[in-house]
Amino acid sequence: MKILFFSHGKRANGGAERCLLDLIKGIKQTHDSWEIYVVFPGQDELWEMARPYLSGYAFIRQPWWLVRPKKRSWRKRWLFNLQKRSAIRQTRNYLRAVNPDIAISNTLATPIGAWAAREENITHYWFIHEIPPLAQNLVYLFNEQECLSQVDALSQKIIVPSHFVGEYYKPYFPTPGKIAVVYQSVDIVPPARPLSDQPFTIGMLANFEPNKGQHIAIEALQEVVKEYPDTHLLLIGSNHSRYARKIEENVIACGLESNVSIVEHTIHPHDYLIQADAALVCSGFECFGRTIVEGLKCGLPVIVPDKPFGRELIREGYNGFLYNRDDARELARKIILLRRQDLSTLKQNALNSVENRFSVHSFAEEFISIINPAKP
Repeated sequence: MKILFFSHGKRANGGAERCLLDLIKGIKQTHDSWEIYVVFPGQDELWEMARPYLSGYAFIRQPWWLVRPKKRSWRKRWLFNLQKRSAIRQTRNYLRAVNPDIAISNTLATPIGAWAAREENITHYWFIHEIPPLAQNLVYLFNEQECLSQVDALSQKIIVPSHFVGEYYKPYFPTPGKIAVVYQSVDIVPPARPLSDQPFTIGMLANFEPNKGQHIAIEALQEVVKEYPDTHLLLIGSNHSRYARKIEENVIACGLESNVSIVEHTIHPHDYLIQADAALVCSGFECFGRTIVEGLKCGLPVIVPDKPFGRELIREGYNGFLYNRDDARELARKIILLRRQDLSTLKQNALNSVENRFSVHSFAEEFISIINPAKP
């Protein structure tokens, strides 16, 4: 069996990219003789981490039909149409060289792989990790309905990471059995928790961008330190964006320099997260709460927005707390409530809630049963 994946990202800091990495590992563990190939948009850490499991790879720039809202323009559409020809041609050449049994686009961001697979008569699946209208960080460069109609026509099946996402896309892909739900793996083995006399620490693992809500965490912390001055916030995943600089400026403006530590993006984030006493998620939207599961697997109660992706994983007062994402004061109250709880019980509940779940093996097996049902 030969499988070729199309990745829209080249780094390993996104949920879709980390999901792809785990899936590749799981497939090779389950079917070592299968050959796995990946088309990356460029050479970076995702390629470096995936390379030991691959039979081959290529670097082909794939223009996106999802863009930042401010970049949606006639010029951007013109550039996309200009660049897609070369991308499809290069991709078709690589498909001919590999001759895979199936091709899988690991994102909704670009249709290049799907278009090339159609031209080469290769069965194609689409693994969708995004709902742009809800996330509001990306928009369709062209008409949304027309784009999704192409996704439907170019796919044997649409695979999604949660029932919530499946329900959202059901009106767009109404054919019975077209959508398949597979919960991705979050198979981490966190290092031993260090023994230290550090202050009460809340860890937040997320790429620095507005949707992830680091600014909300800072605003809530201002209220928390009034009652618990020793509370520390550990922000993991900083980058060199304008938003990241703004967060650093906010920390100084609020006088929280001694209460906040910022760690840049790292391929070993759990080395830092495990040092915390609890985890925090401030995302406005997620298709699958990967960082929630990561926190739970580190044995940390997690405070999350009261949204579908949060409610699927967190039970109020058992393994974490839910809050209104639009209300930083409510988040502050939940952090204060957490500090008053029996932390050891919450931590054990966190581990219990993900025990024997979200493993690489089960993820790969479920995925394989969809793309290769005749040969489980």
